[in-house]
Amino acid sequence: MSSVVLSLGNVAFRDMEVPEKISFGGKQRLAVQNIVGGGRIVEALGIDDGEISFSGIFSGSDAASRAQLLDTARALGAQLPLVWQGFYYLVVIAGFSAEYRKPNLIPFSITCVVVTDPLSAEANAAAPVANLISGDLAAASALSGQAGISTMGLSAASLGALGVTQNEISAAMATSGALLSGAAVSLTSAMTPGMGVGALEQMGNSSAQLAALSGMSGYVNRAATNLGLELP
Repeated sequence: MSSVVLSLGNVAFRDMEVPEKISFGGKQRLAVQNIVGGGRIVEALGIDDGEISFSGIFSGSDAASRAQLLDTARALGAQLPLVWQGFYYLVVIAGFSAEYRKPNLIPFSITCVVVTDPLSAEANAAAPVANLISGDLAAASALSGQAGISTMGLSAASLGALGVTQNEISAAMATSGALLSGAAVSLTSAMTPGMGVGALEQMGNSSAQLAALSGMSGYVNRAATNLGLELP
């Protein structure tokens, strides 16, 4: 069993699903001016993140439903948190391909485009911790409508309020995940086209909510961590 912990949105990869390698990185945009007589002036214009790609094999009784979850997220263009070890990115799935071999054996490959690299942004910014907390709470609030979680109780000065919101998000993720699993079962057993369409709509709604909840969770968790570091 792999010791690497990898998750994309609400999908946690395990065993054979954890890739042997994950390609990441990118470029630095540069303005280069060659000077007459030799030498040059190089100005850094900002990061240009490359695509993140990996592959593996979904396994287990829920292999198909989790493959469908990621394919639905690709179709929706949802922004999802991609996390492994000390890496954290907000990404959109640019490409997802899977090969159905057996119900519990589905090889796959994923290509993600980086929307933001919060950890890199923090490393390159000299912003006070308070600004980072405010930014994370603003990002969480932007996802609250799709996530179905109120941000009225969020506070940049209260770990308790953040803890309450963390619990609400966890409970909502469990409920939405159960709805998604139920919709996947309904889809496979649909007796009429109407039932199949209804199950697909539920899967789409639940997938979108899970994506928003996952992103919101990442921002709220980091805000709580930074607030804990800032408090005396």
